Amino acid sequence: MKRAIIAVATVALLVTGAGALSAAGNDLWLHVKVEENDDTKVTVNLPMSVVGKALPMLPEKHFSAEHMHIDEMDMSIAEMRELWQEVQNTPDVTFVTVEEENEKVRVWKEAGYLMVSVVEQDGENVEVRVPSRVVDALLSGEGDELNLVAALEALVDEGEGQLVTVTGDDENVRVWVDRIAEAD
Repeated sequence: MKRAIIAVATVALLVTGAGALSAAGNDLWLHVKVEENDDTKVTVNLPMSVVGKALPMLPEKHFSAEHMHIDEMDMSIAEMRELWQEVQNTPDVTFVTVEEENEKVRVWKEAGYLMVSVVEQDGENVEVRVPSRVVDALLSGEGDELNLVAALEALVDEGEGQLVTVTGDDENVRVWVDRIAEAD
């Protein structure tokens, strides 16, 4: 489950847009940093103004100039929109907590963010923090399409912040936005 969350969050952040960004995005950078115990290190530093330009490089099967099509899902985009509307209409609250022998998962809404936390007994932890405005924008597409341009613009408007953190024995992963060109 953790790897799926990381993959979805990273892909969503890297492909959320193809259009022009506001001037505010010119000094923001998207960073992805992965460090594994086998001394493998991957660092991605992209200006937010370039993130949208990466979209045409992805397979056209799933992406078009401004939208991502979702072919196989258990939930339709329309159902996602309805669910998200209900989530937006609720006060800040914990929606789901699952406690198992080796893992605790929590999904909640707090101060304008949708939050996900996965804590495993073996020490691996996942924290995801998505601004509600980004989800609103993403779901503003027509029909069965997500509006990736609007999501990227909302992320830029949101400014600096931590988005995904994974810590564990085998790997550490961070995804964040800030004004520093090169991640440390």
